[in-house]
Amino acid sequence: MMHNTKQHSTLTAVGIAAVLASMLTAPMTGCRGDRSEKPPRQFFPDMDDQPKLKAQSESEFYEDGHSQRTRVAGTVPFGDNTYSSDHAPAWAQGLITDQEDALKGDESYYFGTVSGADDQYVKRMPMQVTKELLLRGQERFDIYCSMCHGYDAKGGQSGSVGRLYAVPPSNLLDAKYTDRNGEFGADGYLFHVMRDGLWTPTGDLRMPSYSHAIDERDAWSIVAYIRALQAAQNVDVNTLDPSDRAKLGADGSTNAGGEG
Repeated sequence: MMHNTKQHSTLTAVGIAAVLASMLTAPMTGCRGDRSEKPPRQFFPDMDDQPKLKAQSESEFYEDGHSQRTRVAGTVPFGDNTYSSDHAPAWAQGLITDQEDALKGDESYYFGTVSGADDQYVKRMPMQVTKELLLRGQERFDIYCSMCHGYDAKGGQSGSVGRLYAVPPSNLLDAKYTDRNGEFGADGYLFHVMRDGLWTPTGDLRMPSYSHAIDERDAWSIVAYIRALQAAQNVDVNTLDPSDRAKLGADGSTNAGGEG
């Protein structure tokens, strides 16, 4: 009897150990990523089955049944990480520009108007004029503006496309566009026309908007280049460096159309 009891106890212990071993190894064989024909076990089902709205799916929560919602009026989407331009690392400069472009908080830069006065244009562009900016402005002007206003910005018959219009494109060298205190001469006004187009008082479109192709910085670069073209009209060629003067013809015009 004693022998049978001891043997039974030993078998019981072995059986319990086997059960415990199987309980420990079972979860490991069912974890995600393991090769198994059985469905993975959910250890945290609340994380797998949490309520959420998937794109283009039906929703019973909203009255219209759409899971995709339109943006709340007055809000602007951008990343959670915000950076200060004063203390941001170099790699974050692109993110800062994207955030500023999304918020458009600087009215003078993004709209060409005086802060708090939508109908008053800034007289001078709100950014520093550099050689790089002028060269960018020349490139953008030659691509998007020259076909109507000509490479010299004189409008009329200067542009290859503009000369076909019933109403000649404006001469941007005219005095009314050079006087910053006038109605049409402010830097902000030139910026506004490029970005929003030009409409007559009767509602006729004189010039389409180029905002699809010219962003704010490029628009300001074009304004800077137009100012350079305007200023160049009153420069005495004899005051130029000999190397620059050699690039001009006898009458002061460029040797190659549109360049120089």
